Amino acid sequence: MPNLEFSVPYNDDQKVLTELFQLKEYGGNTIREVYLAGPQEYSGSGRITDEISLEKFTELLNQIHAQKLKANLVLNSTCEGTDWYSESGVKKNLDYLTELHNYHSLDAVTIANPIHIKTVRKALPNIEINASVLSDIDCLQRAEVFTHAGANVITPDVNVNRDLELLSLIKDRTKTEIKLMVNEGCLQKCSFRKFHFNYISHKSRNPGEIEQCFFYNCLPVIKQDNAQLLKSGWIRPEDATKYSGITNYFKIVGRTCSSAMIIRAVKAYLGEKWSGDMLDLISGPLNLFAVGYGGYLSNPDLGKAGFFEKVTTCHSNCASCDYCGTLVRKLLRLKVLTHEKMADLGPAGLQAVVNKVQEIEQASL
Repeated sequence: MPNLEFSVPYNDDQKVLTELFQLKEYGGNTIREVYLAGPQEYSGSGRITDEISLEKFTELLNQIHAQKLKANLVLNSTCEGTDWYSESGVKKNLDYLTELHNYHSLDAVTIANPIHIKTVRKALPNIEINASVLSDIDCLQRAEVFTHAGANVITPDVNVNRDLELLSLIKDRTKTEIKLMVNEGCLQKCSFRKFHFNYISHKSRNPGEIEQCFFYNCLPVIKQDNAQLLKSGWIRPEDATKYSGITNYFKIVGRTCSSAMIIRAVKAYLGEKWSGDMLDLISGPLNLFAVGYGGYLSNPDLGKAGFFEKVTTCHSNCASCDYCGTLVRKLLRLKVLTHEKMADLGPAGLQAVVNKVQEIEQASL
């Protein structure tokens, strides 16, 4: 059975990049690529990160390639206004990508928009194109559209991470490689998601003060229904190998996560083992809930409960099934402060999150 391979994030911390290089072969598995954003003057992406110059970006490409790893440029905006489709706008992006691919050996690009995938594939026939998780590929038809547009790799919507039959069908019918995102902590079928990422796409081109207005909507849903912690589409480190018939390629979230969390997640997933709080590996609103309320879900206990086997064989008919509700009531502990949360945020950061959660709670009354 082939080793697991991972796509790992660069979060604007050079020390993290150095540590990732040291972990490129860990636990019998490997890092295949580092994904990162480029200069904001050319494009936004699905995360809001520090401003970066073209000179700095190409320097990072050189560092990654020196370690014999691939570099994946994230251009996965979901909206950049009407100019996004203008002739001059398309040309500017193609010229940018062409320079990076031809003169700086950029290996891969991640794009959410099938129209832009088609344009890039025509101009750069040899670059690897990844259809982003933000492409919302949750069925065969969407997978086929993106494949025909020119995608080599598909990162499906995290909502279908546990639908093994569908993932197998997509792989068999499209012949593309599947890359599963393992630790994103969004709500199952989140009603706010596309609006959230439209906001981020615009904001990522002009980094500055960020309005976390969307968490005001997500957090109360989790607070009211703790089962959302289990319904989200994350994958346990121990369960990645169970996708062997579908893929051995996985993506770890973290471009805006703390450096400690990135390294922790990389070690857990490459090592295929995590003995602590599953929520300490997960990003987004699930992590916000975990920090704000001291939520703790024992990962070993999830394994003992046969979690993977149950959620990959259910029919997602939550109205007539309370498996997740029953299990979360049994396993979830509150007001637990882990060493990992302290390492991520420190005392001041923890207090700031707790204050924000209280503010959100008051606003939702």
